[in-house]
Amino acid sequence: MHRRLFASILLSGISSLHANELETISVSQSASALETEPAALSGQVTAAEAADINTADSEDVLKYQPNLMVRKRFIGDRNGLLTFRDMHNFQTPRALVYSDGILLSNFLGANFATAPRWDVVQPQEIDRVEIFYGPYSARYSGNSLGGVTVFHTKMPQQAMAHLSAGTFMQRFDDYGTDEDYFGHRLNAVVGNRKGDWSLLLAASRLENEGHPQSFGLTRGTGPNPGTPVTGAHPYSQGGYVYNAASGSEVTEQNLKLKLGYDLTRDLQARLTLAWLDRRDETLKPQTYLRDANGRLVYNGDVTINGEDFAVTSQRLGLSESQDLITGLELDGKLGHGWDIQTGVSDYRVLDDTSRRSGTDFAVARTGGPGTFSDDQGTGWQTFDLNLGHRHDGGWLGQRVVFGYHIDRYRLDEINYDTNEWRTTQGRTLKSASRGETRTQALFIENQWALSDKLKLTLGGRQEWWQASDGRLVQNGASAAYPQRNEQAFSPKASLSYRPTDDWLTSLSLGKAHRFATVGELYQGSLDNNGDFNAAFDPNLKTEEGLSKNLMVKHFFPQATLTANLWENDVDDAIFRQTNVFTGVNNFQNIDRVRSRGIEFIANWPDLLVDGLTLDFNVSYTRAIIEDNDSQPASEGKQFPRVPRWRANLLARYQATQKLNLSSGLRYASDPYDSLDNSDGDAEGFGFTDDYVVLDVRGRYQLDNHISVALGMDNVTDHRYYVFHPYPGRTLFAEVNWDY
Repeated sequence: MHRRLFASILLSGISSLHANELETISVSQSASALETEPAALSGQVTAAEAADINTADSEDVLKYQPNLMVRKRFIGDRNGLLTFRDMHNFQTPRALVYSDGILLSNFLGANFATAPRWDVVQPQEIDRVEIFYGPYSARYSGNSLGGVTVFHTKMPQQAMAHLSAGTFMQRFDDYGTDEDYFGHRLNAVVGNRKGDWSLLLAASRLENEGHPQSFGLTRGTGPNPGTPVTGAHPYSQGGYVYNAASGSEVTEQNLKLKLGYDLTRDLQARLTLAWLDRRDETLKPQTYLRDANGRLVYNGDVTINGEDFAVTSQRLGLSESQDLITGLELDGKLGHGWDIQTGVSDYRVLDDTSRRSGTDFAVARTGGPGTFSDDQGTGWQTFDLNLGHRHDGGWLGQRVVFGYHIDRYRLDEINYDTNEWRTTQGRTLKSASRGETRTQALFIENQWALSDKLKLTLGGRQEWWQASDGRLVQNGASAAYPQRNEQAFSPKASLSYRPTDDWLTSLSLGKAHRFATVGELYQGSLDNNGDFNAAFDPNLKTEEGLSKNLMVKHFFPQATLTANLWENDVDDAIFRQTNVFTGVNNFQNIDRVRSRGIEFIANWPDLLVDGLTLDFNVSYTRAIIEDNDSQPASEGKQFPRVPRWRANLLARYQATQKLNLSSGLRYASDPYDSLDNSDGDAEGFGFTDDYVVLDVRGRYQLDNHISVALGMDNVTDHRYYVFHPYPGRTLFAEVNWDY
């Protein structure tokens, strides 16, 4: 019913349009007291720049930004984890992501499943993206310890419509898999503005086949001689790879309504409603093994090159989810030097279920036992009130920003064993876990112009955190955890000096407290074997970080060059590890991690020839575990999954008035995967590899309404892993129509 209603609104909107393009309403950053200052290192991606990037999902616009990475394994991957500078992929609570005033960060846990909800934003909605590194602004919570990303989306100035269709094909071959994977995305956006009212409706449908993400490895030798088989592939660490999990077949539908009303010329209220529907099937596992007659072997005792092993099939699975997002914002100028940004948002998980089979393929493909997980009311709510004022100087300075924040995250999940995994009949309770966290904060930040060339900004954020309602049920036993309350103050300071118009330097200091998430405190879950894993600790300490950044920027007539020296000291870093004295593997506090780095960023328009713009950045990061009482062998080692070197290059060339060409290069050195760095330079499945990836794109404007684009990511088909495999060579083709 929702789809039919939205389709009728969409069609009626198109019929009333009489304009050619989407325009945006924006508040001038230079005139707003609420601009984010200080920003030790900040980046921005505009809609025009994003058009020259192969962008199937909204997070793709970030892939050439300095010293950050999104761990995106395939188009439509909901586990696209964002990392800044010295972060491991699973330290997701250190990265804030907003869409306008709606918080997209999933602070329900810290693992592969708690990525930001990128799918709330479609690429066609993006007006610009701002990226801030480090916890240097009092406006943002301790979750900004890594950085902040803000998507600013479009609202129409007049009637408009946009339709686009894109298709993609990926070639993936490794071990015994050699397949092509296909997908497509359809987008529609319509909008109008009448008087003080503006309306935008957006719809998107994605269908895509992902490549396999996991592979079966032989474990020791089997107890019995088995069927002689062929087809296994040697594994770099010994043993064999004998099968592959099914790639994800994703179907995703998004519907969004944005309604704006201008209270005054400079003050707008906006309502956002978004509905996300997703289905993810993994029903086609592979086996590489064949017996002497050429028949596929999925399960049982087998003999590979004279060695006996017991092998099992990969599991089949089906997950479905529906989310409803509501946001209400007020943004603009109040008059007399006052500005306001306030927003309330509600991210509600309406339905989230996951079904998985057992490991006997012959039984699993028709039914049989398995597991079933069901969400019972997960979601988060936020409220932010930010006020700013510019004054005439004196002891009050030039600018003050202050405000209030509150958020609530709730997790409630239940897991069952089932006699029939497809229908979930015959359920038996396996485990249930739930909990809640709340954070309230007050902040203030003030800026003084000490001279025409020297500015000082001081700020502070006081936070009150609470964790409550922590409960666990497992195998008929239950446990409840006492409520916790903490508070912390985080001071901020920045001193900027501009000796001439060509030079700018800034020294920024910021303290941040990152409180534990509800998942790190309370959530038990099922592992890949269907076993319950209680990897939480309700007594985790709060991460406490002190960050410093020295920025030097030089402005050439047409170019800019930026250098950053930075250091992060984090006490009680939260990370999942094994305590070597107790043997317990769960979220624990690492006593101290110190990270230092240097970054060079260059932007050079019209380089050598008119129309050629070059963006280049290179960074070096040394993230060292200084103290770790639970695992002393890790002391003095590089933090896992943090590469020493990263570099990106994006060249954009307007060859003619209608033709735009671009090419990008992405590089990261080989990081370690273990805390004690014992994995060395191991690579392939189960490890994290270095990579050099080349991307190309061409976009041609056929007329005032129609444009086409062709692109390719990973042109050389480089095979590289982040435990799971990244995409192989991927071809993009799209057509866009604007009216």
